[in-house]
Amino acid sequence: MTEPAPAVISGEVQPFELSRRQVGWTLSAHFLSSASIGVAIGGIVPLISVTLEARGVDTVIIGVNSAMTSIGVILAAPFVPSIVRALGAGWAIVAGLIFATLATIGLGLVDDLWVWLLLRLLMGVGVVTHWVVSETWMQAIVSERRRGLVMSVYVTSIAAGFASGPVVLSFTGTAGLLPFIVFATMIGLTALPMIPIRHLVPPLALNERGSALRLLRQAPTIATAALAVGLVDAAFFTFLPLYGLRVGVPKEEALLLLTAVLGGNVLLQIPLGWLADKVSRRGLLIGLAAICVAGPVVTAPFILSGSWIMYPLGVIWGGAAFGIYTVGVTMLGERYRGGELASANAAFVVCFEIANITGPPVAGLAMELWAPHGLMVYMTVVSAGFLLLAIFRGAQRAVQSGS
Repeated sequence: MTEPAPAVISGEVQPFELSRRQVGWTLSAHFLSSASIGVAIGGIVPLISVTLEARGVDTVIIGVNSAMTSIGVILAAPFVPSIVRALGAGWAIVAGLIFATLATIGLGLVDDLWVWLLLRLLMGVGVVTHWVVSETWMQAIVSERRRGLVMSVYVTSIAAGFASGPVVLSFTGTAGLLPFIVFATMIGLTALPMIPIRHLVPPLALNERGSALRLLRQAPTIATAALAVGLVDAAFFTFLPLYGLRVGVPKEEALLLLTAVLGGNVLLQIPLGWLADKVSRRGLLIGLAAICVAGPVVTAPFILSGSWIMYPLGVIWGGAAFGIYTVGVTMLGERYRGGELASANAAFVVCFEIANITGPPVAGLAMELWAPHGLMVYMTVVSAGFLLLAIFRGAQRAVQSGS
């Protein structure tokens, strides 16, 4: 028995027959591949930071080095539809991952800082094809009634992998070539699940590049969701433990607070994805934004007092923040199809990475202007801005549909 999955040829939805088993195998391959690359990236980021610090590199340069991967993603993402058109979706992913694998090995073999900047940029160029094509491919073969759940499992697989990366790093250590080889191997292995399913990709009309500005014009709520998550995500990872330390929380508890936030990302995405298939996705997005507005205000007093209540609040806050990405990318698949979906997904990724680059310096400036509570003000303002936009656009669309 077959389950027709949507496909797009020349911009129109056409039947693309995949059995339920084929759909299941395809999704499982993407989940496994995404988890594997999550482990690799989750380990590489702290590995490179620790290695550069041990070499006496200035923290500003370390930050610039970290940003190079995002710059690589931003530069390459608009060209992903063209790459897929030339190689096919499956082989495009494999080629990009091989590229990223070689760049990671190069980091372990070369000590020159300028070469490292180039290699970090090439890593971003290599992984972006996997990122964009995986999200587009999965969205193209799932039914509308399961879209939220499927995308939430995908986000959870990445989050779980990312959280596991530092654990792997604790076993490999940070010295020598070994950790780079291990994480390069993880990136390479990410390609393996893609090979058996390469013939199951639906035909896509890939006729335009991804444009963040076009996405902002056509779907401002979706584009701004990516921006908001990127801005808050960067602040969580970079400054939340530092905020705890500056208000007198012991180091172990400050790190545990970040773990709670990441735990919310892993634990709550699947329930949120299931909910996104049952209720209004725009309404759910507004609800999650409201939680993110309240998160800093409600959580900060308990951080100041060192109360254990900050941990469950961190789980809810973190789950809601990352849930905006889950619901946002689900709405992207609901609105766009085929080649439009591929280019829109590329633009969504670009928005997220632009925010990831700009977020840390802005959040850091906020902490300096009102030390250290400016961080909480920053995250509240970002969330409130997105909330107001989502409410306004929802009201605007309601008026348009009723007229």
